[in-house]
Amino acid sequence: MLTLLGGIAMSAVPVAQTAAQTPGPAADSCAGDPSCRTVSAAELFALADASAAEGDLAGAETMLVALTGDPDPELRAEARFRLAALREKRGDLPGAIEALRALLAEKPDAQRARLELGRILALQGDETGARRALREAQAAGLPADVAWTVRRFSTALRSRAKRGASIEIAVGVDSNVNRSTADKFINTVIAPFELLPDARRQSGIGVSLSGEAYSRDRLLGATWLTRIGAYGELFPGKSRFDDVQASLTSGPEIAAGTGRIRPAFVYERRWYGGDRYSEGYGGGLNWLTPAGVRGQLQLYASIVHQAIRGNRFLDGERYALAATYDHIFSPRTSARVTVRGAALDAAARPESLRQGGADVLVVRDLSATTLFGQIGYTRTDGRAPIFLFGRTRADDRFDAVAGAVVHRLAIGGFVPLVRFTYTDSRSNVALYDYRRARFDLGLTRQF
Repeated sequence: MLTLLGGIAMSAVPVAQTAAQTPGPAADSCAGDPSCRTVSAAELFALADASAAEGDLAGAETMLVALTGDPDPELRAEARFRLAALREKRGDLPGAIEALRALLAEKPDAQRARLELGRILALQGDETGARRALREAQAAGLPADVAWTVRRFSTALRSRAKRGASIEIAVGVDSNVNRSTADKFINTVIAPFELLPDARRQSGIGVSLSGEAYSRDRLLGATWLTRIGAYGELFPGKSRFDDVQASLTSGPEIAAGTGRIRPAFVYERRWYGGDRYSEGYGGGLNWLTPAGVRGQLQLYASIVHQAIRGNRFLDGERYALAATYDHIFSPRTSARVTVRGAALDAAARPESLRQGGADVLVVRDLSATTLFGQIGYTRTDGRAPIFLFGRTRADDRFDAVAGAVVHRLAIGGFVPLVRFTYTDSRSNVALYDYRRARFDLGLTRQF
């Protein structure tokens, strides 16, 4: 019970506690005061709602603040939740955040309050805090429709955030660390050649590291998006097969109707076996636009000049085109289809290539776990016969990936993942004919 004195809500906790501890009826705290009456928490909630409806937000806030002192933890939580909504309506975002954090301090499993905290933090401009609150809610498990909405909101936050990053660390058993044929001998136009051990399939333990960071800054009157990405496969004890790649892109984001256009400068570098292998520079153009209520279309094109250290015959221009369509079928299921093409015009025509392919990715959410599967096909054709083999290269490569991300087991913001990858490359040139299987356990996180 709480006491309403002179129109102001006052906590009557001591009276209630005394009544619980002392036999007999509780004393009337309003005895002798005709302007005072005792009301229940339910009545005070109704009075607060009525005051808010009449525009008396300050009076409603006073009543809700009084209710936050109620001895019943459920009533305190409800009062703080309503208080946060009222303060947001008054424009007091810090006050709303304070109320929600007080609620969560007593009830850390109140996921609805955590989602509201994330939303209000985003309104205040604290996108890092908002993403943290949403990740915590996802890790605890959410109903499918709510989880879908939260992921959409998280993606929207990242798409306009000024700074952001992601990282993945995984350790796996790899059946073919150097992507090489298992054959000991290969036929050539001269004679059968015996391949050295390093040119044949090698198995081992691999550590994969990948990360990306981006920054949006005002430059030349436009919003400039800069991305730095890196990917590496490291093989302890077999460092001669280590493969590390890094890239930098930077350019303006330009609004185009309902979509965005991003022209960008591209720079890339690659190291193999610890030594610099290649360097490239050029430009790319990305166009992103909605495609219906549940879809999104992205088109990408790039031209990069590559220079291969120690092998000028591989120097040349690389061209790439890709179209990606994302579609949400239901709150639990989404898919992505990518169609891509590429070409390499190398200094040596037999090393020049044409490629085409497609990938299909399907994602299924089971509240605390996200399952994913992807299949892909790539066709590679050479432009002229390779002298040593007397034929023009022709490859058919099939890729399959399946795995899961377990949000419920998040540790310090890092989410566990398990992934299986299989590649089957069939080629008329033995050097490019190989199979590869890998099983990874890792952690991933977005900042």
